[in-house]
Amino acid sequence: MKNYEEFVYAGVLGKVIGVYMGRPFEGWTRAAIEEKWRTVSGYVHEDLGKPLIVSDDDITGAFTFIRALEDSGLYQNTPPEFYGDSWLNYALENKTIFWWGGLGLSTEHTAFLRLKEGIKAPASGSIALNGRTVAEQIGAQIFIDAFGLVAPGKPKLAARMARHAAAVSHDGEAVQAAVVVAAMVSAAFTEKRMDKILDAGVAQIPQNSLIAQVHRDVRAWRKADRDWRKTYARIDRKYGYRKYGGNCHVIPNHAVMVMAWAYAPDDFYEAQRIVNTAGWDTDCNAANVGAVMGVKVGLRGINARYDFQGPFADRILLPTAEGSRSTSDCLQEAMHIARIGRTVMGWPILPPPKRGAWHHFDLPGARHGYMVETVPYSGRNTACIDNVAGHSKFGQRSLRICFDTDAGRQARISTPVLARSEAAGYSVLSTPQLYSGMTVKLQGSSGALAGAASARLFIRRLKGGQWSDTVLLHGKPARLKPNAPFSLALTVPETGGCAVLDLGIEIRSDSAVQGEIFVDRVRFAGRAKIFIHSRIPQYRSADPPGWINHTDLIRGPFSDDTSDFTYAGKNSERGFLVTGNTGWSDYTFEANLKIHLADKGGILVRHQGAERYIALVRTRDHKLQLIERYHGDTILAEAPCRWKLDQPHRLRLVCGGRKIAAFCDGKKILEGADDRLGCGGAGLLFEKGLIGFNGLRIS
Repeated sequence: MKNYEEFVYAGVLGKVIGVYMGRPFEGWTRAAIEEKWRTVSGYVHEDLGKPLIVSDDDITGAFTFIRALEDSGLYQNTPPEFYGDSWLNYALENKTIFWWGGLGLSTEHTAFLRLKEGIKAPASGSIALNGRTVAEQIGAQIFIDAFGLVAPGKPKLAARMARHAAAVSHDGEAVQAAVVVAAMVSAAFTEKRMDKILDAGVAQIPQNSLIAQVHRDVRAWRKADRDWRKTYARIDRKYGYRKYGGNCHVIPNHAVMVMAWAYAPDDFYEAQRIVNTAGWDTDCNAANVGAVMGVKVGLRGINARYDFQGPFADRILLPTAEGSRSTSDCLQEAMHIARIGRTVMGWPILPPPKRGAWHHFDLPGARHGYMVETVPYSGRNTACIDNVAGHSKFGQRSLRICFDTDAGRQARISTPVLARSEAAGYSVLSTPQLYSGMTVKLQGSSGALAGAASARLFIRRLKGGQWSDTVLLHGKPARLKPNAPFSLALTVPETGGCAVLDLGIEIRSDSAVQGEIFVDRVRFAGRAKIFIHSRIPQYRSADPPGWINHTDLIRGPFSDDTSDFTYAGKNSERGFLVTGNTGWSDYTFEANLKIHLADKGGILVRHQGAERYIALVRTRDHKLQLIERYHGDTILAEAPCRWKLDQPHRLRLVCGGRKIAAFCDGKKILEGADDRLGCGGAGLLFEKGLIGFNGLRIS
């Protein structure tokens, strides 16, 4: 399929735009919305004093649960129960992805608890187990768009995968609605007439279902009314919230989505205006409408009437139990989804753009999260950015930065490496891509320059106990020459475990200068080298920055400790505290560790979520075990040990290819083979109790 990646990117953008547009007034009625704005004609977050870029279940769920296809290795043949296994791997209860409202109130929380009890999908989401009201809330369709993106032009295939994914938590009409959305996304790749796209969606569900009747009614009303507000009144009378139980039933919300598609079949902007002004679950509805419309109209159509993309520059947050994608952008997620889609479709996998660049800007509009910094005041009005064709040695497009600087005003353009917790809508857990010892390289070229200027890379890292307490570290500056290539580099120095927050470009001059540069690609290389002598920085924070925190308790040393320890624990079940990402493959992780009171405690490597890692643990029955966690524990090797409580020992795991070697107090004790994971982060593990640790080293 021609331009497949571009249309996936448009679908991802449409999804995210809908969330960001509708989330500030999620749950409002149409009457309240019209009283405030008359019509929602763009982003209104500032009117309500809310951030635009937030973590949200619609985004995180949609771009996380599609990973089940590659995690299983079976793609379109992934068995139904594995979709549920993925929930247990990526979701941390009361923290990530979902609204954790409790059993019987939150459909997703209810299903998660069923999965924890050992009830496999699809029974975990069934009406038989959870009741019709709980099972027919909106959640299934809000997580489903990517299953259409990986099956372009194959709505029947999209519907089959979507049905499995939706049934983890939902049943009945909620599953039918999800199937329709996924099938419509799929159909929009090859069919550009909205009536045919709607037909393709409804064709995948029973025609006697209520969702099918909703489609017939709303489309007939659109022809008769020719005014979406009249059609909305009919929807409210026949399918309104008062007709259904629960917090957010799928039927009313699906109806207003059909209304938006029917009234704005070719206009992304108008479809967003309608679905957001209609109210109810605005972020969910606008996101599903946006995904279908994005694929249908393409990248040009999304921003044809309004700059949806500029205000957030593609930034998205995806907090899960595995940190690799926690701070991401729309193009990175689109390329990931497209790689899955190519495997599903049996198409060849394309080589990574610009020889595997981290940021490549090689599709129209792509910004990879780069924005002009306007704080402090001296940085305001110093630059603007956009994506342009050409000026690329390695691909087709580049990021253009136009700047206007002088002796007192420098231009800074940056992208986040680690999500800030204060930007949270839902909980934000994140690990960075950049660590001490790694090197960032940028290649680009300058255009016309009216004076002398230089450019250099910078990182912003945490310094103290507050997110606002940061320090800038700079790379070596490069003098810019008119119409000439340039390159910049920065090696991240030792940070004492303090997390890197941002990566950016700084342009400076000694006098008034106007000009432009073109960023071709940004890469990073090298292995993380981290040493934390005593406590994890900011251990008093509930979620230490740069760590995936699945604990009930983090605290400092006890009164009788002779050295500075951090303690972490879990009151029941198993917990962990992890940093790193799936870019880590062969490395060594070691720490001083003591069991204060825990059934198991130790260190882990190659962490890929709550259900996928390798660990070296001391057990309550006086054994050291090397275990592989892969949706259940397998003991790779074990040996006896006689540790006393609160007695520190040095544990080390060495990862090299398939070989995993375990050491205790400098002596090799166990060895095993990793045949399934191969990469992932590192950290501490504890089960039903508390462990102490310090001297963490990753190399």
